[in-house]
Amino acid sequence: MNEPLKKTIDLIRAIGSSARIKHSRNFGDFISDRIVQASTEQTLMAAVERLAQLMDVDIGRISSSRSGGFLGACASKDAAAVLAWIRKYPKIAAMLTMLKQTDYAEILDGIELPPAGSEVVAVQDPPHDINLEITCLSPLAHGSDTKAGNATLFRRMQVLSTDGNILSLPYYAGNAIRGQLRDILADHFLESIGLKPRKDNPPVSLWFFHALYAGGALEENSLAEKALRKHLGNTGTVKAQGIYEFRNMLPALSMLGCALGNRVLSGRVRFSDLRPACRQWANGAADVGELFEWTYLTRREDYEDHDENHSMIVNTECLRPGVRLLGGLDLDGFITPIERSALWTGLISLAKVGGYIGAENRRGLGRVSIVFDKVPDVETYLSFLEDHREEIISYLTELGAVDARD
Repeated sequence: MNEPLKKTIDLIRAIGSSARIKHSRNFGDFISDRIVQASTEQTLMAAVERLAQLMDVDIGRISSSRSGGFLGACASKDAAAVLAWIRKYPKIAAMLTMLKQTDYAEILDGIELPPAGSEVVAVQDPPHDINLEITCLSPLAHGSDTKAGNATLFRRMQVLSTDGNILSLPYYAGNAIRGQLRDILADHFLESIGLKPRKDNPPVSLWFFHALYAGGALEENSLAEKALRKHLGNTGTVKAQGIYEFRNMLPALSMLGCALGNRVLSGRVRFSDLRPACRQWANGAADVGELFEWTYLTRREDYEDHDENHSMIVNTECLRPGVRLLGGLDLDGFITPIERSALWTGLISLAKVGGYIGAENRRGLGRVSIVFDKVPDVETYLSFLEDHREEIISYLTELGAVDARD
């Protein structure tokens, strides 16, 4: 039997049976969610201490035999492997807390711990055409698809390491940066041609609004598809001149790409995922566990004319201030100077002092500084919009993207 794992499970069982926190859920699901939250801590000792806090347990009231056995497990060479196993199988760990002593002891005999993997790292990210370094100035939230009770974990991906192990490592999705640039450039474009950006009552046709702000949608026989047929071609045909004209008149949309009616206009830029600088990503010295903190957010109800308090506490796992994220953008070989300048216009706007990325911006999370390794060019795109404003409006009117002007 793996003694460090058994001693750890023994203490988790004691914490589960001593919990004072009230809940109305199935106990297995309840403690599993707490184990998920606690196991994000850097060490086994910190994880179990965190679990005791989450379960409202006074660790000093647990028997000395169990707490002493656990301290021995923390000092063993298998401590990191025990924590890695709990991180990977939180529901199994929760199940073991509810079994009889004899039953779970027998199960532990068949469990093999993963290697501690202190030197296990992912394949290093190669350089990009435009390298980005983003530094967190406030905690950064970027939630995953799964939750642990009222807690939201930071987004992670499964990575095959250099020695064949599977690592679960945090990242900030490049597509999130792409989405922010799309919104920034859409607002900027509309303002540049004399239209006021509004999302409740857009100043452009709905299909063009979706193309600007969301990349459009593929729709057979839609208004967009019908309006664009004569310019871009029917199903099965392509009017090269029409596509060339669309890209030339709308360089920011061309650069990011969009779906128009029944066809996709590919973009000119690929956005890489941003990797927090740490040893496991092979781009920093810190351990990945040192990068995170938990941020407590309270959603308060302002209506006071009732007896019950309906405020809700939400816990969010965030990257700490000072953490650096490294990544970049790769440019298509066909990108034009104006498209490249449009990209820089969006990046510079995103990088303004006090720029924000990620979730919960209204609470002050996600404030960052952004540094590029290339000299930006925004004048080419700005001059294009100024010099061709009337021509662009005429083109959009012909497409049915804006109403004809008097």
